[in-house]
Amino acid sequence: MQKSGPELHIVTFAVPFPANYGGAIDVWNRIAALKRAGVRIHLHCFVYGVFLPQPILADFAEKVYYYPRVKWPALFLPGQPYIVTSRKSKELLKNLSADRIPILFEGIHTTGFAGELKDRRLLLRAHNIEHQYYTELANQCKGVKSLIFRRESLCLRDYERALAGRFDMVFAISPPDHVWYEAHGAKTIYLPPFHGYDEVDILTGRGDYLLYQGDLSIQINQDALFDLLRKIPTDQPYQIVAAGRSGDRAFEAKLSGFPNLRREADVTHEKMIDLIRNAQLILVHGLHGAGMKLKIFPALYHGRFVAATTNSRTNTSLDNAIHFYQPDEVGTIIKTYWSQAFTTEMVKERVAVLFKQPPDDEKAGEILRYL
Repeated sequence: MQKSGPELHIVTFAVPFPANYGGAIDVWNRIAALKRAGVRIHLHCFVYGVFLPQPILADFAEKVYYYPRVKWPALFLPGQPYIVTSRKSKELLKNLSADRIPILFEGIHTTGFAGELKDRRLLLRAHNIEHQYYTELANQCKGVKSLIFRRESLCLRDYERALAGRFDMVFAISPPDHVWYEAHGAKTIYLPPFHGYDEVDILTGRGDYLLYQGDLSIQINQDALFDLLRKIPTDQPYQIVAAGRSGDRAFEAKLSGFPNLRREADVTHEKMIDLIRNAQLILVHGLHGAGMKLKIFPALYHGRFVAATTNSRTNTSLDNAIHFYQPDEVGTIIKTYWSQAFTTEMVKERVAVLFKQPPDDEKAGEILRYL
């Protein structure tokens, strides 16, 4: 029997499963939604170091390709972003050039060959305005690391501007990103994050602890956690749980200096949801504002009170369900919500906000329009 349904190459900046951090969550749930829509996916993934293939990907794609990401100092070429040049695999170009199937590039990282692929539709999922993100990284670091991030930001600024108008469509992850791409000549629509949640399941009453969740292998999240820990009030022994990917040994050892901290490293998705459901207050505490904070979605669908620094605004109706604060005001936020019970009426209000969000299958339909 002949296969039917549109075909699509998807080029991802990393392996999208397990989907245990923001970017992978968006990519993975988009793949799943496109599969449900009948799209025949040819998946291309970049990998880091020692890697074991993920068999589950074969259930969602016609074929899965893996390419090593090259990490050589020589790839810091004049005027070219490292996150792009380190993903310019000749094997990838060969595989993409073998047909005229449309290509969806996941992130500007994967677009190194966009200018060489002709006579087919080229689509971009913009996960960030990347040069803004790297500027934030540079501002938070010192010494050589800051210089490297600053150089990458400058390269990305020119690269993103030059490339913006080359795609048949850019799917921007946030309203501000949509405005930026439109201002730089791109054909673009705002396509909200794919997150996989469709039912609100929140416990009423009170929870037992504060929760910070994030990829703690990343410096900016480590800095945010330490900033939060230093600002937790001392009027009572608030317990805080820090959940997410492991950091290096020095980082994990430093956490032992906070007696009220419970560390939950490298937890499964199911465990993370359990931690969210039993928390009293989920804190999306960030020191930079670049990018869409996808950790907000599980918090809103499964958590009681959700508070976030003002630089984490989504600029959508979701903001109506989040309590925003300046980083120095986190102590006040904790005291305000620590003793409050989450009521049935509050659950209904959360449902009303989330009901306005389009489901993943509807978002997949938007992509199908451009295949």
